[in-house]
Amino acid sequence: MAAKSKWMVLVCLIGLLVVTSSAGVPQLKLYDNFSAKHFDPSKWIGEPASIVGGSDKDRREVTVELSGAGAARHLHIAQTSYADVTDNEGVNGSGFGLGFADPSKVTAVAFTLVVNQEESAGCVNNAASEDAGFFGDYFNPTGAQDGQTGDVVASIGASRSSSTTSTDSENSLDVNGTIAQCVDSKCNNQTTLAFEDFGSVQPGSANVLSVSWDQPNHQFIFRVNNNPPVPVKYTVSDSFPPGLADRSFFVFGSVPHCTTMPRPFASIDASFDNVYVNR
Repeated sequence: MAAKSKWMVLVCLIGLLVVTSSAGVPQLKLYDNFSAKHFDPSKWIGEPASIVGGSDKDRREVTVELSGAGAARHLHIAQTSYADVTDNEGVNGSGFGLGFADPSKVTAVAFTLVVNQEESAGCVNNAASEDAGFFGDYFNPTGAQDGQTGDVVASIGASRSSSTTSTDSENSLDVNGTIAQCVDSKCNNQTTLAFEDFGSVQPGSANVLSVSWDQPNHQFIFRVNNNPPVPVKYTVSDSFPPGLADRSFFVFGSVPHCTTMPRPFASIDASFDNVYVNR
């Protein structure tokens, strides 16, 4: 299918989601289809590295840009991360992307995701992994006291873990939705509160993903393509705002520390388009 035709099909599919919202799922409006020459600074902000200490020394081949022309123009985010080679314990990870300029107003989002390429190689002690999708930091059960510590976050996206020592770029990606709680001030560590597996997709395929926060019913509602919405409840209090009201599109790579060559890495290249948000 030609690129223009592919994106037109996805526009129609998102249009179907917009006009057929279910109970608890708000109707959506177009926020950005990335057709402009530059990012609109009133709509978007840059997202920093999610590495402890703010370092991006293990990241290579970094891209956040508008790419393509006409109906095929889109947001392009890509990165390659490499392992720390000083020891064989632990992992290092890096992620970044593009965030909503006024995130607290975004309670529901739908978007088109294409994982163009992903490739990784792990080590004998652990696998490497890559992720791409949407991440939102929504509320804090007790009131934020230390950055994002205690914040409840929700995400939807596509991910894959490599085998330990082989390089693998052929397998499908898992699509999943997660509700988690931040353990530390930068949310580098999280406790999973709920997890939903929505099946697999192939690299290069275009898929419409959405998540909405249904606060009155204490749940998040996930949806993939034209499948039925999936409500996922949480049991913690949602009375207080989060320490960081972040809503963003991201790519993330996690690689194990390894002293054995070849050096482990995680590489992911993704396209985002047709972003719709709550009215």
